[in-house]
Amino acid sequence: MTKPQRKEIEKEFYNYEKNRLLAAEYISTRALAGIGVDYAKERVKGTNENTVENSVVKTIDEAERLWKWCKVFENTLDRFRWTQKDKLMRMRYLDRNHEECICGVIGIERRTYFYWVEDVLQVAYLWAEELKLF
Repeated sequence: MTKPQRKEIEKEFYNYEKNRLLAAEYISTRALAGIGVDYAKERVKGTNENTVENSVVKTIDEAERLWKWCKVFENTLDRFRWTQKDKLMRMRYLDRNHEECICGVIGIERRTYFYWVEDVLQVAYLWAEELKLF
């Protein structure tokens, strides 16, 4: 895992709740509205210049990316379920607690904290690879 990949994983983990809401909202909105383009109103050309269709595809791709990052977080959390690393993930990424607070509540040393964070990020990296996010 490279440093930019690590930063992206951490950024997406911190934005997990926001991403989950955006992806769910998009999916429900598109399901109610019906995914598709009204070709009666849109000019159809022989090339890929249909702007409405391109915007729909771009939006679907972004929603799929958000959904995949949510799955990475959830799968990583499931991997560490019923362990102290589960609590670390919840406190760090969902509650956004500081490392000293986390170490105090869980009862671990600072170096163990960084070792566990690295372990969590390695598992997340493997899930991101599996879902083709990198």
